[in-house]
Amino acid sequence: MESNYKVDLSLKARMELRQVQEYITEEFDDIGAARRQSKRILKAIKTLEVFPKLYRVRRKNSKGQELRYMPIDNFMIIYSVDDNMHIVHVLHIMYGKRNIESII
Repeated sequence: MESNYKVDLSLKARMELRQVQEYITEEFDDIGAARRQSKRILKAIKTLEVFPKLYRVRRKNSKGQELRYMPIDNFMIIYSVDDNMHIVHVLHIMYGKRNIESII
């Protein structure tokens, strides 16, 4: 049985999640929807504790990290897996229709 991994949200990912909440709250005037969306994103990220390699490697970044992309609703979670330390590093939480490749 595979052991659980720790999930670490980068400062950038935390800021991006906050931006998602702010956008939904302001654009739709619905703080409840913003909170529900954040909870769905965080719940999806939590599944990476058990299934860190569920999503295939999409590319490597400039540091040589293998990046995996996890879609959730209209958003994309970009993360890497450190097998030695058993840590999933969540690097970005982005709106899925953005040109992700040009941003990372």
